[in-house]
Amino acid sequence: MDTSEAVTGGSKQLELSLVAWIFTSFAIVTVFGKIYTTTFVLRRPGWDDLMIFLSLLASIVASGLIQASVDLGLGKHTAEVKAQPGGSAGMVMTKKLQVLGYPFNILAYSLPNVAILILIERIVGYTETVSRAFLRGVVVAQLILAFVSVIVIFVQCQPTAYSWDQTIEGGKCWDPNVFNYTSYVVSAVTAFTDLVLAVVPISAFWRLQIKLHQKIEMAVMLGLTLISAIFTVVKATYLPLFNDRIDPLYNVVILVVWGLIEQNVVIMAASIPTLRPLFRHIRKKGPFTTPTSYIRSGNNTKERRTSVSELPLEQMKVNVARGSRRSFEMHNSSEELHEEERPQAATRW
Repeated sequence: MDTSEAVTGGSKQLELSLVAWIFTSFAIVTVFGKIYTTTFVLRRPGWDDLMIFLSLLASIVASGLIQASVDLGLGKHTAEVKAQPGGSAGMVMTKKLQVLGYPFNILAYSLPNVAILILIERIVGYTETVSRAFLRGVVVAQLILAFVSVIVIFVQCQPTAYSWDQTIEGGKCWDPNVFNYTSYVVSAVTAFTDLVLAVVPISAFWRLQIKLHQKIEMAVMLGLTLISAIFTVVKATYLPLFNDRIDPLYNVVILVVWGLIEQNVVIMAASIPTLRPLFRHIRKKGPFTTPTSYIRSGNNTKERRTSVSELPLEQMKVNVARGSRRSFEMHNSSEELHEEERPQAATRW
């Protein structure tokens, strides 16, 4: 079926724009809340903050490119756009923006996994059920496959411009299934990564000598990556629409929508656990630490609060048998550890 025969009338442009900027706005608020917490409340940002910030930038760029595509006709029926003056050129530019935006989408939902890994290693530390090497291996595998999918999208057509401009003479592309199958593998590994990064800390929390409500609270916070895994699977079902030839400007919208949701949800999922100290300050209406103010200890000495992502919480190896009274809340709220109560260091991996 040629695009000229596609149905006209109806538009998903408003839906696409709303999803893009509402979810991106949520991600912006969450990320800046995280950065504020680690920088001004805890006074010690970590590498996970950098990863989250870069992923947010990628998400903003991806949303901006999608908005530019919407302005050119993305979300309308292809035949309707093609019939407008300059419509064909707009279609070419829209497809080009989709291809150029793909790497930013990949970065937006891949880098948060690195941030979550950093956080888990600090919070969970040593576990007897899973090794740090396994967690790192899963995340690295996801990053490598995501990078491969970016390469595929740019080399699947020769010349590359043929991906968005089918009028180029002599252009040719691989079978669309190459990209589809590559994307399926990436989606499967990404969903598995999200699952692992959710299950590992949840199982480890139950080994700590802390109150049940604290276990549940932190398990829910870090378990938010499970939601991202669900969205990844849903998005994967629409991947073939990326190379749709029937009504490409209209049919691809559902894929773009789920891609936007996925990338922003995983960013929020990676940011929310670190917001816990900020929530506690709000509940207690306590003073916030500013760049020029300090939290003072009982002996009136200056005290730096430590970020959750930087605490050596691997020392919180299950110490129930050793009679450890250290609570996760004390660590997570970054209260100073008193040397006389410090548990013995855990055996490192």
